[in-house]
Amino acid sequence: MRIGRTIGFFVLAVVGAALVWLGAGSLRAAQRERAAEAAWAESFGPLGDLTAKFPAHPTNEAARALEESARSLGIELRPRGEQNNEDESSRPKKTEWDVVRAPLEGWVDAQAAKAEGLPEAPSAPVAAYLAAHVPALDAIEKTLLVGPAPDWATDLGKLYAAPVPNVSAQMQLARVLVGRAEARAAAKNARAEESLRAAFTLTGALRGRPEVASQLVSIAATRLELGAVRRIPVDAAAWRERLKTLDPRGAMLATWKHEAWVNHEAAKRLRAAKRRLGPLSSRLAALVGAWRERVESAAYLEAWKTMIDAAAKTPVADTDGRLLGETFQQALAGNGVSASPAIKNLADSWRRANVLALEIRKTDEELAARASKP
Repeated sequence: MRIGRTIGFFVLAVVGAALVWLGAGSLRAAQRERAAEAAWAESFGPLGDLTAKFPAHPTNEAARALEESARSLGIELRPRGEQNNEDESSRPKKTEWDVVRAPLEGWVDAQAAKAEGLPEAPSAPVAAYLAAHVPALDAIEKTLLVGPAPDWATDLGKLYAAPVPNVSAQMQLARVLVGRAEARAAAKNARAEESLRAAFTLTGALRGRPEVASQLVSIAATRLELGAVRRIPVDAAAWRERLKTLDPRGAMLATWKHEAWVNHEAAKRLRAAKRRLGPLSSRLAALVGAWRERVESAAYLEAWKTMIDAAAKTPVADTDGRLLGETFQQALAGNGVSASPAIKNLADSWRRANVLALEIRKTDEELAARASKP
């Protein structure tokens, strides 16, 4: 009897010690997470402010009109989630756009990259494609130039399932519009600038979005557009004003903040779901695991903040983001956490934002020189 009582007291002691250990650990983890969130709020504002900055809304009519017009060009602008299987199965295996896309994009990129002089005329297939789709291109440019600006759906509350524009198709359409501007300029058509302004407006629909993918495509498209601006006769004063609206570094930092919030919020929701769902044993396991998960979540949030702060202090220069990636890794390692390989790709995006900032500066200088000529 005495032995049984001793064993019982021992078990109770072990259980009590475990509960104290769990409670103390959970308390420290919660404090650590709150401290990370408070530090973030002190620098950037409360995490939840992102949803107020990017309120949920559906795709507007201007964007729907563009989707309809672009479809006749062979470009599917609708987001992937809005395309159904019937659309895919009924689509021809090889379309007109599939045939002309490579030569058109190659010609557009080559012309925009040249240092000076008017663009060269497009090849016969590209010229034929542009001529065959005049009504659709006119409709697209009218939608973009008259306004309102296209705006695709946003709902940050859905986290990883949030709607995202079809950025690949947006880049395709931007190239077509820049190509039309270059073809018109080669023919000394005064409407070349209209096509270029339409392309710039289209890309503006991505510049203001919170996703890294949207920012990366907007950077690529904007560089293409500015390359054409430097080659095509345009209203220099008006374009210099448009350049003032561009802030690729600030926009990229905003997407990083969004990425950090999504990661942090998703982790919190997952922890809460684990504690509510499943058998008692699973919920108890989730309760124990939440301690470590909270510490890791706080470490990631701190690492994001460290990298964002470091990036904001760097000068505008064509350098890679390796040091920023290392900054992120070191911040995590200091907390005993391993970084995701995807962080390197995010850090590399900083170089792209800086390159565009340099392109903006170069374009502004060239336009200023052009405006000063008698």
